Amino acid sequence: MTILRHTYSVCPVCLKQVPAVLEGKENDVFLRKHCPDHGEFFCLVWEGMPSLEAWTSGRFPVTGPEDVPPEACPAGCGLCADHLQKSCTVVVEVTEKCQLKCPVCFASAGEGFEPDFHDLAKLLHDVRHKASNAILQFSGGEPTIRDDLFDLIRLASNLKFPGIQLNTNGLRLAQEPGYAQKLKKSGLNWVFLQFDGLRETTYRALRGRPLLSEKVRAINACQEAGLGVVLVPTLTKGINDNEMGDIVRFGLSCFPAVRGVHFQPMSYFGRFPEPPSDDKRLTLPRIMRDLVAQTDGMIDLSHFRPSRCEHERCSFRAVYLVESPDKIIPLTSEPCCCNGRSLDEGFKSSVGSIRRRWGADIAPKTCDLQSGDAFERFIGLYERGSFSVSAMAFQDAENLDLERLRFCCIHVAALDGRLVPFCAWNLTARGGKPLYRRR
Repeated sequence: MTILRHTYSVCPVCLKQVPAVLEGKENDVFLRKHCPDHGEFFCLVWEGMPSLEAWTSGRFPVTGPEDVPPEACPAGCGLCADHLQKSCTVVVEVTEKCQLKCPVCFASAGEGFEPDFHDLAKLLHDVRHKASNAILQFSGGEPTIRDDLFDLIRLASNLKFPGIQLNTNGLRLAQEPGYAQKLKKSGLNWVFLQFDGLRETTYRALRGRPLLSEKVRAINACQEAGLGVVLVPTLTKGINDNEMGDIVRFGLSCFPAVRGVHFQPMSYFGRFPEPPSDDKRLTLPRIMRDLVAQTDGMIDLSHFRPSRCEHERCSFRAVYLVESPDKIIPLTSEPCCCNGRSLDEGFKSSVGSIRRRWGADIAPKTCDLQSGDAFERFIGLYERGSFSVSAMAFQDAENLDLERLRFCCIHVAALDGRLVPFCAWNLTARGGKPLYRRR
């Protein structure tokens, strides 16, 4: 093993800050840390090609060994003065309740607390003041359980958030005629739809019951209402990691109603079915390689780029124009947007990119169309908008790297007005104790 970098993490048992190192073996990278009370822990964080060195080369400033996070990190977020990035997306959790009891749920949703409308209204004003350029996401629990969700969306629209999205399981969209139209009229821009695959066995394993037909009806309802949809699969090794290519093809077959697929490999926080283990982890490079293999080369490794905003080990993205479900034109085979840019420029670029990709059109940078009538064809494709394939690997108590966390730009708004990095907000100790969430 070669030591690549010194950093800080937390003990997965007590969640106290501990020193850690990133260690490399060939193209794999591991996080090793030691807690004086609970011993040593070792976790896979990067697996194979593209190598971590190639992926991160020159794209982001990194903290030096002398740049120690505050002692309270990650328990004292708010955001603190040592945080290194602004809010790109702010998540407002409008309920802890959910009509499902999914075996896998980062929020451990079910029966629970539901904030008062006036408290949420005050929070929206606070968020607009503190994070004036951030996209707003309504989440939960299941936010559509609230009958006053339309009023909250309308308020957010009146406050002129740059974009408003809804994170939902889609059941109410599927079951209630006209519901999607009401969301659209209230000011909603697009829907983040939980969509784990195309097999009912997948939904039984991850959500506790068959759901595919309701997911399809939810997509159709959004299409009729003019709401863009992003499919959000929770990837779980041995359950649906062999469905990635099929999910992308399905999304393309529903384009332009479906504007992209955003994969989220399962992280060990909230509610999960079995203890953490490296052989069950899906890393970003593994997902990239599997997407190439499962799409028969329609997607290529060269299409993927690190984030515009958060730490480069957090996510990847690829953006395409769509000719047909079997032919896509990459717009991201170009230098990373963060090369030569400041963090502030990357933040502004990210907010604009999200708004264009999933709510409207995206301006193309390159294409492989030839001369002749290709320009007219290109304009036609451009006017239909773009399709994105992306993934975000959330951190849990096993693999948390405080350098990554300090670059986080996806923040949860606590009811007291604090903005907390998403992975810190959901952090859960091995015994089930949360760092921030209510028990």
